[in-house]
Amino acid sequence: MWARLIPGIIGAIMMLSAFNWIIDPSSAAAGLSMSLLEGEGGNTQIGDFTSFFFTAGLMSIIGAYRNEHVWIYATISLLGSAAIFRIYAALIHGTEFLMSAIFIEIFSSTMLLISVRKIKSVD
Repeated sequence: MWARLIPGIIGAIMMLSAFNWIIDPSSAAAGLSMSLLEGEGGNTQIGDFTSFFFTAGLMSIIGAYRNEHVWIYATISLLGSAAIFRIYAALIHGTEFLMSAIFIEIFSSTMLLISVRKIKSVD
């Protein structure tokens, strides 16, 4: 049961983030320690972040609902690669480490991997 609950909760959080990008992109951007860009940059920012959170959330929720681990890999990929590329940005391009986001992404990916392993063992 817990193996389905974890992806469901993480998916719901991701979907709430996507919804926040839809209804209040300025506050969604501020929640990620950035300001909302203007013009085409803002369009890209809103579109990309909304799609990131929507896809991560949807795939995790589908995996939890259907009890099929394969769906959850998309969320693991999105969150895990976000953490990797945040670290890359800091090390290679000199940006600041956003440790709170990196921690959440690594923790969530790890919890999802544990859930996937448990769901697979039941199959």
